[in-house]
Amino acid sequence: MGTPLVTSRIPDPDEGIERPAGPDAREACAADGFLKFFAQEWTSHIVLALARHGALRFGALRRQLPPGLSARVLSARLKALEAAGYVERRDLSGRVLHVEYSLTPSGLAVDAALASSESLMSASLSKIGQKETSGS
Repeated sequence: MGTPLVTSRIPDPDEGIERPAGPDAREACAADGFLKFFAQEWTSHIVLALARHGALRFGALRRQLPPGLSARVLSARLKALEAAGYVERRDLSGRVLHVEYSLTPSGLAVDAALASSESLMSASLSKIGQKETSGS
């Protein structure tokens, strides 16, 4: 069997919400939960930082991120990413607390997808800019 979908462990953000039944009910997009999960503020920044710098301790990871990110929010996002299977938390403690975070193979796949999206967006913005300057 093939590799499981990257979205397989993401909880449905709309779980518990009643949807109308019948022919008028619209099917949710298969990527809806994934997109909502990664649309949370700072989540994609965390994936990017771990992809670019490898395994990082909490403080080092926080220094790689924009200064507006609080330790509380970073901790919550890391827990969510770990629960979804995108981040691995390794406890390397001896006498001193030492925890490292790194991307799992699914997390690396998400980073590649985000990088592709960024390239697509850049190309689209470039085309839009060319149309505006050509006087369309």
